[in-house]
Amino acid sequence: QELSQLPINWYGGADLSKLHDLSGTSIHGRYQGVDIAITHGFIPVVTAQLKATEDNIPFFWWQEQGWLTLCNSEVIDYDDVVKWFKSMRDMGFKIRWVGYDRRFSREFIAKMKSSNFKVKDQPQRYVEKTEPFREIEKQIKLKKFYHVHNKAYEYCIGNVQAIEDSDDFVKFKKIQDTQRIDLFDADVVATKQMMIDIEKSNKS
Repeated sequence: QELSQLPINWYGGADLSKLHDLSGTSIHGRYQGVDIAITHGFIPVVTAQLKATEDNIPFFWWQEQGWLTLCNSEVIDYDDVVKWFKSMRDMGFKIRWVGYDRRFSREFIAKMKSSNFKVKDQPQRYVEKTEPFREIEKQIKLKKFYHVHNKAYEYCIGNVQAIEDSDDFVKFKKIQDTQRIDLFDADVVATKQMMIDIEKSNKS
């Protein structure tokens, strides 16, 4: 609530590629040189019950802490995702637009537009994702990154394995198939949108 009152432009990101498993959303902003990431997860309750035991992930504790929504269906309910962005906007966060990957998001886009959100396509190619990955890495190393003590985000970022190719592009993936990085992925999309807008502002 305190962050929502600060003069910050916020940029959204959505990682909705696997609707039967964990998906993530993020709003990302910068205040006095500090990056701020507010992230949220979504998972079908049936999957959560199964994977909490199989993969030892505390989905139900995340829900209790407000970092996760359990969807009452076999797949992620887009209405729940849109409601989260709307709740953040209603709290006072000025969300300029939300980035997404069009391959998995046709229904999501329609629902976001009907709720008066601007949305922008953000391809999930590693070439596109290298710049925001590096920006998050830099801000963390400078101790100028705040994730609002979200343990679900900490879990995701702790499972990221990054590999540089010969052209210094970064390919990142989860360390093991049983782990999840979706909240971090969503924040990479949101960070990319912020960087695009900062670049436009600097050119102006």
